[in-house]
Amino acid sequence: KKSFQGPFKACHDVVKPQDFYRNCLYDVCINNGAKKILCQVLEAYASTCKKHGAIVHDWRTPSDC
Repeated sequence: KKSFQGPFKACHDVVKPQDFYRNCLYDVCINNGAKKILCQVLEAYASTCKKHGAIVHDWRTPSDC
């Protein structure tokens, strides 16, 4: 998030990541760091990016999802 680099870089100007980030942070924290929740949020963001025509690179490998 800090540098907005990585597999979602091309999407950040199309779909703002802030709401996804806040929701992910909250959901993962209240579920004791559940990796499944993180992966679901990343999947939702990737899907939303693609629907808006943004290119999303491989995010599953670096996030271990």
